[in-house]
Amino acid sequence: MQSARSQSSVPARTNPVPLRRGIADARRSSSTAAARWKFLAEASLALEDSLDYQATLCRVVRLAVPAMADYAAVALRADDGSSSWAATAHRDPASAWLAERLRAYAPRGASGTHPVLRALHGERPQVVRDVDDAFIHAIAHDAEHLALLRSLAPTSYISAPMFARGQVFGALVLFATPASGRRYMVRDVRIAQETARRAALAVDHATLFRAAEHAARTREAVLAMVSHDLKNPLSTIMLAAGFLLEELVPADDAHVVQRHQLQAIARASDRMRRLVGDLLDASALDAGRLRLDVGPHVLSALLEDVREVLAPLATAKGIVLTIEGPADDPVLHADRDRILQVVANLGGNAIKFTPGGGRVAVSAVRTGDAVAFDIVDSGSGISADDLPCVFDRFWQARSTARLGSGLGLAIAKGIVEAHGGSIHAHSVVGEGSTFQFVLPLTRHGPARPAAP
Repeated sequence: MQSARSQSSVPARTNPVPLRRGIADARRSSSTAAARWKFLAEASLALEDSLDYQATLCRVVRLAVPAMADYAAVALRADDGSSSWAATAHRDPASAWLAERLRAYAPRGASGTHPVLRALHGERPQVVRDVDDAFIHAIAHDAEHLALLRSLAPTSYISAPMFARGQVFGALVLFATPASGRRYMVRDVRIAQETARRAALAVDHATLFRAAEHAARTREAVLAMVSHDLKNPLSTIMLAAGFLLEELVPADDAHVVQRHQLQAIARASDRMRRLVGDLLDASALDAGRLRLDVGPHVLSALLEDVREVLAPLATAKGIVLTIEGPADDPVLHADRDRILQVVANLGGNAIKFTPGGGRVAVSAVRTGDAVAFDIVDSGSGISADDLPCVFDRFWQARSTARLGSGLGLAIAKGIVEAHGGSIHAHSVVGEGSTFQFVLPLTRHGPARPAAP
């Protein structure tokens, strides 16, 4: 019994060396897995950071080296089926020349033989755990390319297709070398595949964004061209209508219908002229070529011009219009016609959206070396949701749709900012709106060049 108890109390002998080795291996495996997922997280941030996919893909390969590879590259597929290396990176800065030289050798050959081309044709990720000389020979273009690949000395390889919306945009390629001694396993393929998928989404988004920008530029160019070409025929129509009204069609009872139709033509032509002018101004603002004829102008004279423009509109709607300026009557260095355009637009909108019997006030107050213009109305106001959008091009509130071109406020903002000023809007629904723009009394810097 004593012997049995003695044997049971003696702990069994163990070999501590394999146990320590297993713990160390587990720690290394955990550290490696953490590094892989850290790389994926950083790559995701890089891919979301920019709509310039060329710069983004360069960041991805730099992140992949050395976290996932000793040499990384992204191959992009063109619409005609050809491919090119969009980005490459090597873990050793001294080997940057090698990465650059390898970029000259775009993947080529039969899709069934070249591993990168197989990925570009949408096949499953390709992995070669142990790269041998036969593999290097298979992807080499010529003797020089073969020598470069041998200088790279790849030991393990992964290529993963970059899929987005059912389309292959390219392939992510990872090479291991003796510098790291890594061998790619299934878990590495999963990370590479996920990175390639996110890179494909970045390329897709950037491509769509580029196409949208191109379409917008084309649309603006066409609008500008058509608007410019419409000016002459519109002038002819307006002159002809005016001539008929003043010289040929008598203002008597026998010609009421004819004069009514001619007046309708004149009004429609004038509205088209204003729209063409807005389109041309918007185009000039986009190109940075808005014409400014800056000169000294007494503020009170400018406000009298504003009165002449707005008073008939206010009288027609039964709106009380007040216009006030500062007592010291400063001189404003600005483009008189452009500033009158801004005030007329803001004041015209205030009158348009204020019901009969309401009030519209235009005032100018000197504030140091600047003048602040306020256009205040007692209209229905602008909702808090709509207020941030009022200066956006082609924007119109749903309740006021089709009451204008949607360009006036955007152009007003552009004119004010071209003078070195600022413009803001404040409104409370049911209480009216206030549009304020501030202009420096003296223009700083040269005027923008005139539009050709």
